[in-house]
Amino acid sequence: MEKVIVLLPTYNGEKYLRYQLDSIINQTYKNIDVYIRDDNSTDNTVAFIDEYCSKSIDGINFIKVDSNGKNLGYPDCFWELLKNVPQAEYYCFCDQDDWWSSQKIELSINYLKKVDNTIPAMTYCSFDYYNQDMKYLRNGENILKNYSFEKGMYYTYAPGFTQMINRALVEKLDFDYIIGKNLAHDIWCQWIATSVGKIVPNKSVLAKYRRHEAAVTSGNKSKLSSIKRWWNKEISGDEMEKWHQSLCYFKKAYINDFDNKDMKILDLFTNDEKTLTNKIKKVFYPKKLRTTLGGEIALRILFLIGKC
Repeated sequence: MEKVIVLLPTYNGEKYLRYQLDSIINQTYKNIDVYIRDDNSTDNTVAFIDEYCSKSIDGINFIKVDSNGKNLGYPDCFWELLKNVPQAEYYCFCDQDDWWSSQKIELSINYLKKVDNTIPAMTYCSFDYYNQDMKYLRNGENILKNYSFEKGMYYTYAPGFTQMINRALVEKLDFDYIIGKNLAHDIWCQWIATSVGKIVPNKSVLAKYRRHEAAVTSGNKSKLSSIKRWWNKEISGDEMEKWHQSLCYFKKAYINDFDNKDMKILDLFTNDEKTLTNKIKKVFYPKKLRTTLGGEIALRILFLIGKC
């Protein structure tokens, strides 16, 4: 059986961690090494990690990675883990507060086997949203009808906890270039798969994503407060500016790998010239770039005012 490595950073996750770790223990696939790096938690997270690392479980090993007292933060914890773990055929990203179906890893491998293992590839599954008490909210609606780099430039339809990537994709990663630039692991791998590799979606719901109270209750507020929250997050905030910077980094890293179509798209959206012509081309770009109407409007406003 091919080796699967699961990468799990933790930070103050004692309340939810056992739920996620037990879902890994219950996997039907049994050649898994789980590498856990704690980012200097101040609660009992490390005690939970030590407990699971001491367990004797057939086909599943929990391995604690020494942080050397360094607090790396998200997302460099994932990158440092991926950089330093041994070589394997397949790799998964894991969050400390979610849950995986028992067949998640087995089915993900089956999907990745549809692709030649020399091609950088990623599979990802559907998921459901739950509240912090794990009561069902809704489906993630993250499976698309067709795939391209263009469709995922400005949103992550394959969040990290749904992904499995192959060794060929890992070999496309330049960790010395990536680490320290605040580049999200999931969107970076999604971009590689859709631009220079292959993406294989799995419609099965194989994960539960826990939404914490602030995110769940925000939908119950007044329209005015919702608009203010939208403005502060999408327009006043710097989220999309960081996203734009990530696109610029990605173009620089893989400039020799793109086909002409993707290169033209990247040339347009990484062009920082604040000329009227450049703004108009972005604002009136004919394809949808975000999943929600609010997100789409916000992005076009940011193009117009020159923040992206």
